Amino acid sequence: MYDTISVEGLNALLWTFTAVGILLSTGRFAIRYATASRFYWDDASHLLSVLLLIGLAATYTTGFPYSARIAKISAHEEKAPPLTDPFYRKYLQLRLVVTLLVFMVLWSVKATFLIFYRLLFDVSEAFIRVWWAAVALTFATFWVCIGSTFTLCGSASDLYNFEKCSSPKALHDIRATYKYWCALNVTTDLVVMILPLFMLHGLQLGAFQKITLAGAFSLGFVVAIFDILRTVESLQSGTFSGVALWSSLEVTIAVIVGSLPLYRALITSKGRRSILSRFGSIDHARRKGSDTSPAGTERNHLVFEPKSSPTKPSVSTFRDDLETQDSEYFRYTGRTQKVPLAHVAR
Repeated sequence: MYDTISVEGLNALLWTFTAVGILLSTGRFAIRYATASRFYWDDASHLLSVLLLIGLAATYTTGFPYSARIAKISAHEEKAPPLTDPFYRKYLQLRLVVTLLVFMVLWSVKATFLIFYRLLFDVSEAFIRVWWAAVALTFATFWVCIGSTFTLCGSASDLYNFEKCSSPKALHDIRATYKYWCALNVTTDLVVMILPLFMLHGLQLGAFQKITLAGAFSLGFVVAIFDILRTVESLQSGTFSGVALWSSLEVTIAVIVGSLPLYRALITSKGRRSILSRFGSIDHARRKGSDTSPAGTERNHLVFEPKSSPTKPSVSTFRDDLETQDSEYFRYTGRTQKVPLAHVAR
């Protein structure tokens, strides 16, 4: 099924989805600035995932021909060069870089969601305790995956030894490693998805709005599905095109998914007004700039004066439509009361 996909076709697919991820991420940043007038740490984490994705796409493009040639050699469609050929070392080096970058992209997307939830539900002490546990699990699984990458062929000293990496024992260990990588990735995806869901019942929202938020929080399930498909393809047929296809889709869709929650602002009237107001004020300031006195004598709409910071929450709030109900686990300044959620995209 996948054998008909050429290296050129894989590159076209990879860069198309990468471009979509970059465009949606740009829109995400624009929405955040339009609705909050500043950026937060989840924006920094998402920017990191975008930059890592670009680096990964470039590495994939370089490595696809090497992987395709290895597939032909394994299928005896091409004569294998001697083991001393530098081709093998280059292939293993690219495989290492790709594997590391894949983990970095996926876990930076998880970090984006975790920071997003912290901003959103910062007023709940119970949630923060569970959140820290989720952060610890995510952090630990990331380093387990990174560390095990260097022992795929046995010891770290054999990492670029193709003879050792293609031995029956190494291939058996690699298959086992793929399985627990998938288990760790899917487990952390599920934790990140489930983490905010128990908070929804405490929000004064209609059923449709709660379903919309639950859907936004559950987008990571899509990434988990692609990881499972990639792992199954690696363990069963193991064709170069099939593995490359699912790997490319997994990382690019992960970044796309990480950019989508803030697009909620576009489906609410108040969110749209906030965005239009922001860009309208910028356009007005640019037109007005030619009529102002020399720099420093007049401030325009692009200048934001410092504001006193509230003690809690630390970011501006969803004043329009997201508020918590009175509940025993929502505490603010030592007493239970209605508390607005942190603003992310009104």
